[in-house]
Parts: sequence; structure tokens; C-alpha cells
Amino acid sequence: MKKLTTMVLTLGLGSALLLAGCSSADSKVSVGVHKMLETTGELSKAIESGDQGKVKEVGPTLEDQWSSFEDDVKKENKDLYEKIEKYLDPTIAGSEAATLDQSALSSLNDQLSKALKELEEKTK
Repeated sequence: MKKLTTMVLTLGLGSALLLAGCSSADSKVSVGVHKMLETTGELSKAIESGDQGKVKEVGPTLEDQWSSFEDDVKKENKDLYEKIEKYLDPTIAGSEAATLDQSALSSLNDQLSKALKELEEKTK
């Protein structure tokens, strides 16, 4: 009887750890996407106001935020990973440019936000 109890407890603990591992990846992605959407919103306001200093400050933070969970996205949602990458790199580059191209950067940032919202919907 003691062996059976030990075996049941071991299986239960193993299952709990497995499930916790799955949800932590989803949670990591959800938290990361939320942070990036906040940043793209902040970037949008800076672009609209023409505040190049703020754009240069905020834009590059997207790369660090993305790198914290991009591997999980690449494994689970390759199509959205590629879509986000398509708009992320030019958005960051545009935010670091010597001269602010409001129209182009605004469009890139909007497309990035849309891709992130798609990912957010998939991870709910």
C-alpha cells in the first residue's frame, strides 16, 4: 500500500511540474507581449508628438523586451514570430535614425502593434 501511495504522489507531482512548465512559457509570452504593447503605445505617442528624444529612448527597448520571450514564440507560433520580426527590426532602426520619419515609423509601429495583438489573442 505504501508503494502505491508513493507512486501516486510521484505521478501527481510530476504532472503538476509538467503543467506548471507549460503555463510558465505561456505566461512569459503573455507578460512579454503586454510589455511590448505598452512600449509600442508609448512609442506611438512620442512619434505623434514629434519627440525625437523620447522616440530614441523608447524604441530600442523593444529589442530587449522581445529577446526575453522570442524563442518561445518561435517554437509555438512561427508565422507570428516572422510577422513580428518583419516589423520589429525596421521600427527599432527607425527609432534610432538621425532624422525622425514620422509617417514611416508610425506605420511600422502600427503594424508591429497589430502583430503583437494577434499573438496576444493566441496566447489567451
